[in-house]
Amino acid sequence: MSTTALTDASGTPAPAHPLPGPRITLVAAVARDGAIGRRNDLLWSEPRDMARFKQLTLGKPVIMGRKTWDSLPPRFRPLPGRRNLVITRSGAALPGAEVFASLDAALAACTEAEVCVMGGGEIYALALPRAHQLALTEIALDFPDADRHFPAWRREDFAEARREALQAADGTRFDFVDYLRKEF
Repeated sequence: MSTTALTDASGTPAPAHPLPGPRITLVAAVARDGAIGRRNDLLWSEPRDMARFKQLTLGKPVIMGRKTWDSLPPRFRPLPGRRNLVITRSGAALPGAEVFASLDAALAACTEAEVCVMGGGEIYALALPRAHQLALTEIALDFPDADRHFPAWRREDFAEARREALQAADGTRFDFVDYLRKEF
């Protein structure tokens, strides 16, 4: 799926990014209460959500924090078919990943037209002010014991471009939602 072809409900295309560098898409599964993780693990797993993540990110650089990298099952580390860029304060080498000290450094290393940010919470918060698109799975559950949350964001800054309502086998409702930034 190409994010450059997305338009909002009025048919207006996504705005051009006035800053140098790639378009930034944040990809996350977010509960009603904003929860995204607990004890360095996902809160929720649904095959269609994993398939959407793969569809959105395959062939693109993915930027993540070191804790997100560590949370990936070893058999998926690095994520295949993608440049894996990891932001870490330690600077320690991570086999299969490109390591950077900051989001700015990771973005500067990208020559691709689009990058996907896949967490965790601190990295989402750093990237959100620059994000062109939020590709969210909105889960109709709350996780009061979560210890990681998606950053607060101003819905009025984004236009809903696409929504697909779904239901998991256990009855949990969730939506795939693409939000496009209205302007920078």
